[in-house]
Order: sequence, then C-alpha cells, then structure tokens
Amino acid sequence: MASPPMANQDFYTLLSTAVQIANAANLSPTARLKALARHIKKSFNLQSATIYLLDSERRSVCRMISSDGPAKMLSCRIPLGEQEAGLCALRKELVFSRNGTISDRIPKAEQPQGTIFLPVICGKGAAGVLGLELPEDSPLASSQPKVLHDILQTIAGLICCRELTKRSEKRIQNLLTLNELGKALQQSMPFKELLSFVLEITHRYSGSDCTILRTFNRDEFTPTRIKAYRKSLHASLPALLDLEAESAARMLAMEIPQLTVDFITDEDLPPSFISIPLQYEGQTFGCLTLFGKTDPSGQRNFDEEDRELFAGMANLIATTLLQSEHSRRMDQLVLENDKKLRELSLLYRVSNAMHATTRINRLIQLNLTALVSGESHLFERAMLFLVNHRSGVMQGMRGITREENLSSLQPLINQEEALYTRWEISDEEMDRQQHSEFNCLVKGTRLPLDRARNMVSRAVLDKKLIVVDGTAKEKPESDDVINKFNLASFASVPIIAKGEAVALLILDNPISGKTITSDDLHFLQLFANQASMAIENSMLYNRIEDANREFSEIRQRLLQGERLAALGETAASIAHELKTPLISIGGLARRLLRKEATGSTEWKYAETIAREADRLEKMLNEILFFTRKATICYTQCSLPDIIDESLAVVSGILQENRIQVKKRISRTAIEFTGDFQQIKQVCINLFLNAGEAMKQGGILSISTAPVVLDGREAISLKVRDTGGGIAPEILPDIFNPFFTTKEGGTGLGLPITHRIVTNHGGKLFAENRTGSGAEFRVILPIHP
Repeated sequence: MASPPMANQDFYTLLSTAVQIANAANLSPTARLKALARHIKKSFNLQSATIYLLDSERRSVCRMISSDGPAKMLSCRIPLGEQEAGLCALRKELVFSRNGTISDRIPKAEQPQGTIFLPVICGKGAAGVLGLELPEDSPLASSQPKVLHDILQTIAGLICCRELTKRSEKRIQNLLTLNELGKALQQSMPFKELLSFVLEITHRYSGSDCTILRTFNRDEFTPTRIKAYRKSLHASLPALLDLEAESAARMLAMEIPQLTVDFITDEDLPPSFISIPLQYEGQTFGCLTLFGKTDPSGQRNFDEEDRELFAGMANLIATTLLQSEHSRRMDQLVLENDKKLRELSLLYRVSNAMHATTRINRLIQLNLTALVSGESHLFERAMLFLVNHRSGVMQGMRGITREENLSSLQPLINQEEALYTRWEISDEEMDRQQHSEFNCLVKGTRLPLDRARNMVSRAVLDKKLIVVDGTAKEKPESDDVINKFNLASFASVPIIAKGEAVALLILDNPISGKTITSDDLHFLQLFANQASMAIENSMLYNRIEDANREFSEIRQRLLQGERLAALGETAASIAHELKTPLISIGGLARRLLRKEATGSTEWKYAETIAREADRLEKMLNEILFFTRKATICYTQCSLPDIIDESLAVVSGILQENRIQVKKRISRTAIEFTGDFQQIKQVCINLFLNAGEAMKQGGILSISTAPVVLDGREAISLKVRDTGGGIAPEILPDIFNPFFTTKEGGTGLGLPITHRIVTNHGGKLFAENRTGSGAEFRVILPIHP
C-alpha cells in the first residue's frame, strides 16, 4: 500500500532535521552521513538509503555508507560510467535499476519496485550519489518531492565540508610529515648509509607500497638505485622496476613530476605511481618514485596533495643528499690537500737532500728511500734498473722495501720543518740497505730491453710512465720481471737525462694491494722529473770532475812528454856519439876472440867485451828508433805471412824454452794496408816477451779475427802466453818508455810496439788472463 503524501509542514520538519544533522558539531562527518541516510530511509519509508562518495579526482566512486550496516565508510571502487552509481555520477541525472536492468527513467508500470540513484551535485560536478531502495507502492517511484532535492543539497554541502576538512587535515599532516622528515634527515652519517636511511624514512612517511630512490651519473653522484617495498609485492618487483626505469627516463627528459593514475590493470599491482625529480639549482641528479598508497580503507590512488607532499619530501631529500655529498667532498678535499702538502714537503726535502750531494749512489738511495719510507709513503717496494741501450739490457741497481727501511728517514714533526730541513742517510744505513735480501735480488737481475720479454721495457723505449693493473689482460705469462718479483699492480717510470732513458723505476704495493691512483702517478711523474734533473746534474758534475782529472793527467803527461823529449834528444845525441866507438870496440873484441885460444883467460875477457858491446849496440839502436820520427811505408800486407816470418825469427828462443805454438788463423783472407816491417817488429816484440815469460816452457797462442774499430773494418791479433802474467800494479805503466822489470832490459820494446800500432791508427791492449798468463791484443784498421 502506498504511503500517504507528506504535508508541507512535514517537508519542513524533514528538511530542518536533515540540516540539523548535517550541522551537528558533536558528530563526525561520517556519523552525520550515516544519520542522514537513516533519516531519509525513515522519512520516506524506504528499504534502505545509501550515500556514495567520489574520490578527490572525481574519477570513481570510492566510498559508501548505508542506513543499514556498520557505522563506518565502506571502500568500493566503481569507475564513472560503470554500474548504477557510476553511471549516475557521470550523467549527473537520475538512474533507475530494477532486477539488474538500468534505465535513466522510471517505467510507467504502476508502482514499480527497484532502486533509484540521484546525483549529489557540488558546484559543476557530482560529489556523490544517493541510492534509494524503493519498497512497493513507494510514491518516490512516480515523483521526487522538492524536499528530497533540498536534502541532496544538504548532503552535497556535508560532502564538500568533509572533503575540505580532510584536505586541511591532510595538509596539516603533510606539514608535520615534512617537519618530522626534516628532523630525521639532520642526522650525520656516511653518504652510503644516508641513501639507505633516506629511502627507509621516505617509505615510512609516504605510506607507499613501493619506494625507489635513484641517483644519476653526475659530478657529485654515481648511478645508484635502491628500493623498499611491501613483502606482498616481491613477485611483482621486476615489473615495478621496469615501470620506474621508463618513468625516470621520461621525468629526466621533462624534469617535472610524472603522476600516473589507474595505469595498471593487474590487481596485484598498486593502482598508481609518481616520479619526482631530485633537483638542485635547476640540475636534476636523481629521482624518487613511489607506487600506490595504502590507507586504513585499502589501496587508493595518489592525488595532487600527495604530489605536493612528495615534491616537498624530494626537496628535503635533495638538499640533504647534496649537503652530505658536499660535506663528504669537503672532507675529501681536505684529505687531498693534506696529502698534496705532505707530497710537496716530501719533494722539497728530497730536493734539498739531492742538491746537497753529487754522489750518484747516494742520490739513487735517497730517491728510492723517500718513496717507501715515512708516514706518507706512496709505495711498499721500489726498484731501480740502469739502462744500457748499447747492450740492450737493464741491470738491477737498487731495491728497497718499506719493511726493511722503516727507520731510514726521519719523519716531520710539523710541516714548517720542510722549509729548512733535509733528509740524510748515514753510511752505515746505506751499507745495511746494500746488503738487504731484496736489494741483492734486484742487483742480481738483468732484464732484456725487449717489449716481448717484459712490459717494463715499454716505459724505457716509449720514454713515458706506464701503470699496469693487477687485472690487466695484456700481461704475458712469460714476463721476466713480473714472474721474478711477483708483480701484480705496478708503475714503471723512466729517468730521462739528455733526452735518453738512463734508468727505470718500478714501484708496487705487494702487501696491502693498494691501488696506484692518478694522484700517485702525477706525484711520481714530478718526483721522476726532479730525480732526473738531480741525476743529470750529478752525472754532469762527475763528468766535469773526470774531465778535470783527465786534464790534470794530460798536463802531467805533457810535462812528462816534454821531459822525455828532452831526455830523448839527449839520449839520441849520446847514443850517436857512443855508437861509433862502440862499433870499434866490438869489432876489436871479435878479432881478439879469433886470435886467442878458446877458453883462455884472454878469450873470456874478449868474449865478455864483445857480448856487452852487442847489447849496448842493440840498446842504442832501440833508443835511436824510438826517438826518430817514424816513417810508414804503406803496402798491402798479409797478417798470416807476417806471423810466419816473425815466428821464424824467434824460433830459436821458443825451441830453447820448450814453448809450443798454437795458431788459430781466421779462414777469412786477412789483408790490410800497413808497413810490413814495422808490423813484423810488433809481432817479434810480442813473441819475444811471451818467450821470456815462459822460460820453463808453456804454450804461445796466436789467433786472428775480423773486428770493427770505431765503425770501420779492422783485424785483431791476439797473443797469449801461459807465464806468470803481469802484476796488476804495473799494468798501467808497461807502455811507458824506459819502464822495465827485466834485468838488463831497456824498457823500450813495448813502447815501440805501442807507437807502431798507434801510428797505424790501431789500438794495443794488455790484460791478465783468468787463471795464468797475459794476453796482448792488437787491433789494426784495414784501411788507415
């Protein structure tokens, strides 16, 4: 049966009661809506009355409260245009539903039973929907009284008031959140820990289901991506990470927050996400991405207020991260400056020490010790190799380790000491270092100057510093120096003097495995340049000293030469005056020998006179030959022929002393241009000297070979004996005129030999053989 129509007085009472409920200050907005729903149900005799609320974006019906059921908002998700409530909110007009059939008008059938949905309009759009479930014979099926529309306005005002209240409360909560976040971010901690801490508190304060913090590759930061998420999203994490990467790329290109709502159809994923740039002074260095949001009523989309909150959080995070990074960089800069100061002090002290000595060994010792000793040591091992480009080898010179030299150099008490102090190494300390195990290992090492054999040769051949990392793939397994010293990461720097690499430094850290940084290499290059100049200056100073010493020796030789020249002229004059009467004495003595009976006393006297006259005559001939200006008669000579004729001359002495001759003549035809007789005299003198050194018998070895003398073709003649050799103390004087150790010798045999060889543009060398005997080596050019 239909209810009787309401009187105007009833309408007024109904509306007044509705207004009173809407304005009840002692009730929450939700309780007021609940009371209005019950009031409407009771006033119009309905089965039920339900109030539906739209979300803040007016995109879907998200909440509802009914006259029946619990006194709280229930969560629902009805997109606009779907189902009765969504369709009513979209069209902003009445929608009738009966048995699942939806219509925009009530059927004309008499007193139909169903549900009508009326839009709750707030401003220009729908803020909610009022659903009325009609009983049979309800008058509302045919018409809706004006008071119902007035109640709809009352509900609209209450919904708008509720939204404003919630928005204000949310903004206050956002401010509190930002304040709490700011306080939390003021904690001091290392940058790496700070990133994780920022992610944790951001995830907690934002209430998001998944939070991802990313930093881009910028001057201050290295690329990083860290995440925090609910455990229920673990299976969906790869999909969320892909979405975050795409969103971060778009955000980085546009540099504005990217808010995406209702982008996911998968019910297991959050319904929305937002990516916010981390910026400072217009530069984007990172990105904060948050997925979904869970509140007491369940998941919901982010809105503009969330975006404002997250933007504020991003500003706080960006400021905190940059402050932390700037603080870290400041600390690092202080450490770097302190390190550079120590290095400059090291360079200055080493420079003072190097300029205080010209001893090359002490210079090298100072350089290596400075690199491995003291508090600011750069390396744990240092090796120096001298480079011999002519022989193509690098000979180990010095090797120092930090463990063996912990107390070699005095540490600085303060930096001001570097301005007036220098390092000193005592002779005792140098001697101790010389006998260290590692130094002996280095000194016993010879490295070929070959790129294929060892990598360190590249530094010498290319004249530039090289560094090899422990993981370098180009390290050959057969590398000599790497295998011998077990090198992993090391640096090789050449010492350059006058444009040539004269030495090579090899440095590494075998114990700590410390990486050789670019700053270390820069300092090492400066150190090497300074060491190069000091070594070059030392070499120049030593060369000047050698030149001065040589000049003094030459001066002495010139003075001695002048005295010898005067003596020679005098000797030549005396010899000339003595030669004529000496010939007469010798001739008369030989006549007496023929007249007197052999063995008589007179015969013995005459024999002695004749023998001594011959000896004196020979001496006078040598003196005259030595003092006379030599004249060379050049002809084409055969060295084997000269050797044979010379041996024929001295064969009697060799046989008498039981001396065996061994010849090793080169198969190559050896001919040269020279004076046959003078070179023969050279051979005779050398053979006679060898024979006199082996009076008890021995072996005379003669060998020839083609050689090179000062870049020209030459021949070599070696004469070896098995005698007692030459005393080392007299070896430098054997070519001086009138120097002799033989009884009755003139001291002119070897000087004459030396003069003949020198006049032919050759060289004469004498040395003791290993074991016994002496060796004379004559080198003559093929074409003088």
